[in-house]
Amino acid sequence: MTSRCCHCLLVPAVASAVVAVAVAVAVVVAAAVGKCKCVLFLLMPRGRRRTILFEQVAETRCGPTEQFRSGGSSYGMASHGSSPRRRGPIAIAMLAVLTSAVSGGFCPPRCRCDDETLRASCAYADLEFVPIQLNPEIRHLDLSNNRVANLHLTFCFYGNLESLDLSSNLIRTLGTDNFALQTSLLTLNVSSNSIRTIAKNALNGLKSLRELNLADNNITEMDEQAFKYTSELEVLDLSGNSITSLPKDLMKNLHKIRTLLLKRNSLLEVPADNLALAPSLENVDLSENLIQELTRDSLPSLPSLVSLNLADNVIRSIADDVFDRLPGLLRLDLSGNNLTSVPTVALARLNVLSSLILNRNPLGTLRPVAFRNLFELRSLELDDCTLENIHARAFADNVNLERISLDGNRELKELPGRVLYGARYLKWVSLRRCSLATLQPTQFPVDGLSLLRVGGNPLVCNCSVHWLWNVIRAEERRNETRLELDTNDIVCTDEEFAGKPLIALPEGSLRCRLSPLYLSLSAAGCLAATASILALIAHLTRAKRKKRLAYAAPNRPEFLVYVGRSNEELAKNAESCNRRLLARHEDTSYDTPRAKAVVRAPRSQDHNIYETPRYARPERRLDAVEPPTSMAGIHGRQQQQHQQQQQHQLQLQHQHQHQLQHQYQQQHQLQLQQQQQQQPLDEGVYAVADVTGLRDEPPEMLSLYRMQNTRMNVQRADYGYDYEYDYDYEPPLPDKPHVVFV
Repeated sequence: MTSRCCHCLLVPAVASAVVAVAVAVAVVVAAAVGKCKCVLFLLMPRGRRRTILFEQVAETRCGPTEQFRSGGSSYGMASHGSSPRRRGPIAIAMLAVLTSAVSGGFCPPRCRCDDETLRASCAYADLEFVPIQLNPEIRHLDLSNNRVANLHLTFCFYGNLESLDLSSNLIRTLGTDNFALQTSLLTLNVSSNSIRTIAKNALNGLKSLRELNLADNNITEMDEQAFKYTSELEVLDLSGNSITSLPKDLMKNLHKIRTLLLKRNSLLEVPADNLALAPSLENVDLSENLIQELTRDSLPSLPSLVSLNLADNVIRSIADDVFDRLPGLLRLDLSGNNLTSVPTVALARLNVLSSLILNRNPLGTLRPVAFRNLFELRSLELDDCTLENIHARAFADNVNLERISLDGNRELKELPGRVLYGARYLKWVSLRRCSLATLQPTQFPVDGLSLLRVGGNPLVCNCSVHWLWNVIRAEERRNETRLELDTNDIVCTDEEFAGKPLIALPEGSLRCRLSPLYLSLSAAGCLAATASILALIAHLTRAKRKKRLAYAAPNRPEFLVYVGRSNEELAKNAESCNRRLLARHEDTSYDTPRAKAVVRAPRSQDHNIYETPRYARPERRLDAVEPPTSMAGIHGRQQQQHQQQQQHQLQLQHQHQHQLQHQYQQQHQLQLQQQQQQQPLDEGVYAVADVTGLRDEPPEMLSLYRMQNTRMNVQRADYGYDYEYDYDYEPPLPDKPHVVFV
């Protein structure tokens, strides 16, 4: 116990002795060079002494300088005119550094230093000045969240820095040439300070700088050559300042810049002139400004641009061709503006767009094919857009859609069926905080989803959400979650189950409860439909039966052929020809075909032209008609009597015709018997008496029996119910009616 206490007392004693020796040496050296003020220097307060020490060492390392810019006064102990007068302070400075090295190991209090990785972090160390006793070879220095206000020649000791963080300090200006020796610096963060202007040579020496962060300052003015020495700059962050416009040639030397962040400023329009000077831009953020419209000239040609953020402006109109010169744009954010409709025509030019954000715009309605030509669209956000109506074909062209969000549309009460079924790769659907009372599985493909959020809707828990209940139950039974659901937020709002989670209801309660009036109307409708169908069937059956009784099946007329020349093949097949062909006589001249009459008298046989027999329906008695009681009936009775007279005449004519036909048949039989012994070698008209077995005839004989299909004309008489059937041939030549030539 005694030895441990002695050791504890020995360490402070040794440290104090070392400090005393250092002070004594400093006094001796100061006396040797004849500087009495050295004693006063050691007796000064610590902060005052540190300031003077820093100035003298800076002059030794960096050369003669001007007065400190913060305050404009000189802290030097003597004039800089003669060299001997500076030897005392220089010696004091060197000894002070030596003293600090002995007592602190080159790392100030509250700092963390790592000589292996050459890193030093003095964040939140309550520093007022940049420490000068760090390792000169240090590469990464963090001085954020301190009270550093002046950067005048503070980094002359650290020429190998690669990253420097000065964020959240009290810096008001970057000065001039304060980074002249930082030629290896890659990242500089001066955000969250009070910088107002950037001078022409403020960034002189930063020829290797890749990333510069000047966000959250009060910058209002920049020299147009402020970035003259940063030609390798790739990322420039000017967010959160008070910039209203950019100097015309500000980005003239930024040939490699890829990201430009100008959000949270006061820009009134897109800085098109500066954007045109940087065709290498890939990411531009102009959100939270005061841009009112996008004209054709707002966006220059930026072939490499991938992401454009115009959110939270006051954009009301977008020109149809504003995006014509952005062929590679993949992500577009137009949320938080004043768009009243989807800019369909303007968006149709972005053929490769994959992400579109339109949140917080008063769109109201999604028209058919609202996102036309966006076949590569993967993500679509339409939150809080006051949507009331969505057309069933609003997303017709978005076949590759994977994610859609419609949260917060309080006026949206229903979704059309199959509105998202065209999106075959859909995986993420969010419909929270809408006014949907029912959800149907036909509105979007549920099977392929990985996330479904429908909480916050006033659901009516009946059979319409039974499918959703089954989905939730199935996911609860799974060992691993395949579909993410906001189960706890899916609550019923109908009177019976108000406030109860859907998953807490038994399956039997999810039924459609119909009112008695609805059931009675449905039953009446079903009965009426059934009666109508039965009446229609009965009517068709009755009409078919009447039609079957009214029409008599006509007999098939005989076929005629015309043998135009002597045929040797007929001689070889005389037996077949004699059996099938019957000779007909005809005159050498023919009359012009007359118009068909409804009722015709049979032509006499004196004309020697064969005419197809007419077939008439059996006559119907007309005396069964009830007698009329009006003048029209009397007139009809007179017509009926006239018709009866005509019918009587026709009967007489038919009887005469039957007698003639009987005589003709007898003559025909005699001719047939005679022709069986002769060969039909002469030219003439022949009737095909037998059409059976024609397929068995020799090929050379088939051409003789070729016939055209008959066509039957049925006409109804004006004075009765009789029908006349007329079979007509369409001969190849008009002067040979009813005859087919072979």
